[in-house]
Amino acid sequence: MHSSVATSPPHEHPATLLASVSDLGDLRVGLRLARPSDAPRVRAFLERLSPETRRRRFGTPQPQISASLVRHFIFPDPRQRMIVVATAPLEGTERIVGLADAAFLRSGLAEIAFVVADELQGRGIGHLLAQAAAALAARHGARRLKADISGGGVPALGVMRGLGPTVSTWEDGSSVAYTTLPAPAEDDGRDAVGPFGSFAERFGGRRAG
Repeated sequence: MHSSVATSPPHEHPATLLASVSDLGDLRVGLRLARPSDAPRVRAFLERLSPETRRRRFGTPQPQISASLVRHFIFPDPRQRMIVVATAPLEGTERIVGLADAAFLRSGLAEIAFVVADELQGRGIGHLLAQAAAALAARHGARRLKADISGGGVPALGVMRGLGPTVSTWEDGSSVAYTTLPAPAEDDGRDAVGPFGSFAERFGGRRAG
């Protein structure tokens, strides 16, 4: 189990609204939107990933981390995509330990993808990233999520099932999961952005009082 504390009041910039801290055992993980100043941290994170983890996320081992790949994560067009960054204090510095991508494909559908540092996989960071990406997608009107789970296998399918009823299928030679998100809660005056709004409380998160 993990506890979550929202660090910002509602009705602020989305980058502030998403900001949160969760305790995963002895690991304190922060979530926020990516920003241009993250470029060196994003590059360092991607370079630390094993070739197998890069292959699962990007479809190739990515022996060289290109400037265009780094830009993909720090300069998204918020009308089309948003990037969630997971950070944690490690070895005396705040490191990026995971990234999630939420792409708004068409009315009612969004595609998400996420990757977690090899040494921290299985700690729940992927679940946090997926919940945050799902909440952002819902904010943009998505009611269904799509995710290519070819590389993630059973664990990735389990993350998607944690977001709502999920079916898996094959598309163009890849295993793809489609998840139906819970219906939004009735408006009670709370903002639904981020993993601590009224929508994401359906995932079991807690909103700070």
